[in-house]
Parts: sequence; structure tokens; C-alpha cells
Amino acid sequence: MTTPRKTRRSPQMTQRLIAFSISYEEPDLLARGLGLEHLRELLIRLARPIVRKGASLAYGGNWEEREDNFTYELLGLISAEQEDNSMGGPDTNLQIGILYNHTSWPHYLKISRRIEAQWINACRIVRVTQKQAGLRDADIATDDDAPDKTDKAVFGAAVALSALRRKMMQPMSIDVSDVPSPDIIPPVSARIMLGGRVTSFSGFLPGLFEEALVSLEKRCPLYILGGFGGAAEALARSVLTNVGRPSEFTSAWLVDKNEKLARLHRAAGACIMPPGLPTTDAALDSLFDFLGRAHQAPAQVLATGLNDDETRELMQTRNIATAVRLVRRGLVNTGNLPADS
Repeated sequence: MTTPRKTRRSPQMTQRLIAFSISYEEPDLLARGLGLEHLRELLIRLARPIVRKGASLAYGGNWEEREDNFTYELLGLISAEQEDNSMGGPDTNLQIGILYNHTSWPHYLKISRRIEAQWINACRIVRVTQKQAGLRDADIATDDDAPDKTDKAVFGAAVALSALRRKMMQPMSIDVSDVPSPDIIPPVSARIMLGGRVTSFSGFLPGLFEEALVSLEKRCPLYILGGFGGAAEALARSVLTNVGRPSEFTSAWLVDKNEKLARLHRAAGACIMPPGLPTTDAALDSLFDFLGRAHQAPAQVLATGLNDDETRELMQTRNIATAVRLVRRGLVNTGNLPADS
């Protein structure tokens, strides 16, 4: 009888952190004949080979138990893989990736120690405070002001969120109970994005816009699945068409569509932006410049590890199997996943 061969994973994979920028945009999906179950299937099919190869996931979702919250989908996947790994067989004792849940003030206030302890084997929660975001003491809101009781709280939350997205692109560390040395968190090494809100968001930019920008600035491989709607579709459309500047990439349009952003801009007038965090206008200008360059050389600017035709196909396809195949090929070609042996 032949003993099954164990699949060996490179130790380098433990330093790979693949970020997911994803949210459920129901009207966009329904218009394409898709639903929440299709988005879940796509997420799991993308994430499973990543954690099985020993790389980890980054996702900034909340901890509310809603059907469109993907935090628990990813935790369920990781827990199942860990359980399978512990039951014997050819893959026993192999490294399974975990989830890094990056969260900023005041969102982490809702995460209890019980929740953190419950998922300690599958997840690390990475908190970014207003102080860590670079706010001066005079501009820091109290926890009692959260989430948006005062203009100072609105400003503090937006600054902390922007800072978190930038800090994800560099190594970080967190203290873990009963562990003498801090847990070192690798920087995001690739990002996969689909869905996303354009008109309902609480930061200086739509979340996927800002996450795309910080990824492009670091030449981090960026996989935009525009065929599933939302902010990802807006990003993909801009790259593919490059016909003028779409209205959603202007602060005037975003402010008109989002009262939260209008209030944030008013609040910002009484506070000081920390160094290194751009204003809405500056960030949109930088993002649109990147997207314009990507029109001519999408594979190079987005650093996908694919060729230009494959990169364009990825940004347009509505086929789950095609999207999974192209993302996996890109991750392998960029060294973020080992090739199957």
C-alpha cells in the first residue's frame, strides 16, 4: 500500500497576506442574475487555496452576525481547514493560514474579549487607535462620542480608518495574551476586490477606492473583479474605457451623494489632518492618475502577474470559475501562492 505524499508548503507562505476588499451590493448582483450565495461561493473558492497553502487572509469586516457579513464566512473556512488538518491524513501538521481582522476606532469597541478569545486560533484582531493614526491629543474623540455623536468623532473615525488602510501595507505588531513577544503581522502582499459601496461610506473615500490607491502606491498586486458590480466595477470601467473622468471620481459628486462625507469635510475644517494622509481631492487625483496609466498597461500598473488580455478579462468577467482561475494564476506568478506540484 502506498503512503500518500504530504504536500509541502514553503515557509515563505507564512509571510504572505492576501487582503480581500469585498461587500455585498445587492442591486448590482441581481442585475447580473447573481445573488449573495454566488458571492459567498466566489469568496470561498478564492480563499480556500490561499489558507491551504499557508498564506493568511486580511479582511476588515465587522463582527455583526448578518447574512452579508463575510467575517464569519472566512472564519468558518479557516476553522474547517484547521479541523481537517488535525484529523490525520496526508495534510496533517501542515500550516493553515489565519485571518487578520484589521479594525480601527471606534469599530473595535464592539469586539468583546469573549469574541477575541473564541476565535484566537483562527484570527488576530489588529486595532488602530486615533493616537496611532497620528491625531493630536486635541483632536482625539472620546469613546463616549462614538460612532458619530460629535464632529470630532466623525473626523477621528475617518482618520483612523485611512491610517489603518495605509498601515496594512507595512509590517505591524500586536500583543497577544500570555505570549512574551508581540505577534508580527506581515504587510499585505496582494489584494482581491469585488463589490464595494460608492455612495454609502464613512471615510474620506469609498473604501475600495482608498484600498486600491494604497495598493497601487506600493505596487502591490491588485485583482479587480469588476464584473460583480459596485466600486470595483467603477474602478475596472475607468481602466478599461479611460474616457474622461467619471463623476464618481470627483469629490463634488461624492459629497452630493453622501451626507456623511459632507459632514466629515465640515468637521475636518476644525481639526488638523495627520501627516501622510491625503485629502479627498488629493487622493482622488492620485487614484485617477493610476487608473489612467493602467489603461495602457493594466498588467504592469496593477502588478497582476497576468498579461494585459488576462488582466482585462479578469476586470470584466462575471463567470466565477474564470475569476478564480485568473486570480490564482496571478497569485502564483507573483509568488503569493506556490504552484501546484
